[in-house]
Amino acid sequence: MACYNWCVEVSRSLPLAAGVGFALALAGCNRSPGDSPSDTKPARTAFPQVVYQQGGVLAAPKVITVTFPDDPLTAEVQAFGQSVASSSWWNTIRAGYCETPAGVCVGDGPAGASVVLTASPEAAYSDSATGGPSTLQTWLAGAIADGTLPKPDDNPITNTIYAIYFPQTTVVTLDGTQSCADGGFDGYHNSMTMGSQQVVYAVIDECAPEPPPFPNVTLDTLLQATTVTTSHEIIEASTDPSALSYSYYLDFTNPNTWGWLDIAGGEVADLCVDQFGMNQDQTTDGPYTVQRIWSNAQAAAGGDPCNPVPSGEVYFNAAPRQLFFIIPVGSQATFEVDAFSDAPMAPWTLSAQDWSLSKAAYLSFSIAGATSVTSGTNGPQISVNNGSTVEVTVTLLSDPGVLMPAEADGSIVSVSGDLANPTAAHYWPFVVMSPADAMDSGISSTTTLKHHPPHSRRYSPRSTFRPGTRPGYRAY
Repeated sequence: MACYNWCVEVSRSLPLAAGVGFALALAGCNRSPGDSPSDTKPARTAFPQVVYQQGGVLAAPKVITVTFPDDPLTAEVQAFGQSVASSSWWNTIRAGYCETPAGVCVGDGPAGASVVLTASPEAAYSDSATGGPSTLQTWLAGAIADGTLPKPDDNPITNTIYAIYFPQTTVVTLDGTQSCADGGFDGYHNSMTMGSQQVVYAVIDECAPEPPPFPNVTLDTLLQATTVTTSHEIIEASTDPSALSYSYYLDFTNPNTWGWLDIAGGEVADLCVDQFGMNQDQTTDGPYTVQRIWSNAQAAAGGDPCNPVPSGEVYFNAAPRQLFFIIPVGSQATFEVDAFSDAPMAPWTLSAQDWSLSKAAYLSFSIAGATSVTSGTNGPQISVNNGSTVEVTVTLLSDPGVLMPAEADGSIVSVSGDLANPTAAHYWPFVVMSPADAMDSGISSTTTLKHHPPHSRRYSPRSTFRPGTRPGYRAY
């Protein structure tokens, strides 16, 4: 049995009695006894696929743009909502999201409609994606029932999407997380039960744009930031519409997706959010700025997985050969990372960083042959180019069981240009668990490894990961 395959195929059933022994072997899995050296380089690790999980998609999404009095963006977001679900951008990014190969697909929607409300919003609303109390849903249901807002279509999961734009001065709290706050969100999508229907809606908060992290990044206008959030939520509301079930989402039973789930989230827009704050996730749709969206086809081809691909782009990244580690606290694991680009380009800087959801450090790294070793979260650095393979060693510093996902998150980060003013940056995440946390997550004689229930999955990012910083919160 080749050591590489044995390491990564951890989703199979594992005997509980062998749990710790397996973990220790996994941590040192550079070669197993009896394995003979091989000069054949393993195939590069593949990008994950967003998989259909039977929850339905919207075949003809119709956007109802809802604004409050004195919203300065009313005219622009009304025009955007009228055409967003049938635009050239839409027809590029929706491709392939079907219930079955020959079944219902996310399609073009009819022209959107709009309503300008006559009453100002309340100072605050609560909402829940998990069935908790929601003053926002009570308000929305009342506005539909009394004719303030048009009624949805008759589908069990409505193709009608109510896109509700709130001013920054209104605080919306979703399951304890607040809009436009440090640690908050710019928007989310959700659904609510009305009779026998799931009524789909999106909340878009007109938050002040975040200052760019680098001098060469232009600050978004309020309109740009708002339409990026709207585009994120409309495609996710169409590919994963109901709060009662999953549709297009990462396979959270596969440990090789857990790093992506923790860092980015599991939906088609989440996976393309620029974690470096460089606006690499943005493109244009006529006069509007919108988000680039995950493409399973492009991910399978091994190039830039986010659609549409910028004209003239040379995509580069570095893929760990192993994406899931079980090691005791204080122990190490060594793995190889393959750097790649889809066309010739200058060498770039590769680093290994701790992206765990904590201000405390859970992981430390070394890279064989690193030319620069820095303190803090930037980690060790080395110059690489297409075809380079580097050896990375990760040490688990503390038990990550206290973290929300009970696992530490590492990331292989690739940056081109000057690190203080980079031209592009990409990442590839992986997960580290302790043996006890791994067993708590489902290693037993009768079950396979399963991720904890996914985090609340309906946020648009308010902030991003950046080199040298840790996240203040999770964005989905």
